[in-house]
Amino acid sequence: MADLAYSKQDYLELDLFTGEEANITCRTVKLVKTRKPHACYFGQNGDGHSTAPGDLARHEKALVDGDYWGSYYLCIRCMDRELADLRGDITALEAASKYRDFSR
Repeated sequence: MADLAYSKQDYLELDLFTGEEANITCRTVKLVKTRKPHACYFGQNGDGHSTAPGDLARHEKALVDGDYWGSYYLCIRCMDRELADLRGDITALEAASKYRDFSR
């Protein structure tokens, strides 16, 4: 994890669903090394990219409104862009663009 733009805690603490009205319970958030490809949550509505085996990714799962188990993976390069954008950190955003391949 030496090439991460932010701390592990930053990646885990970001709440991507702030303001949602759903009742979220049994929530777990982890940084995992993927064993197989997973669609990136942010890529599903865009370029359709996914993680590759061995990539570091955020994995979150939770029980939503008491009847639906939601689960998603989010790649680190998308997390870098999200954190940089939220913090107004242009330097980190530029660095993420240089060392990460956004074409996957």
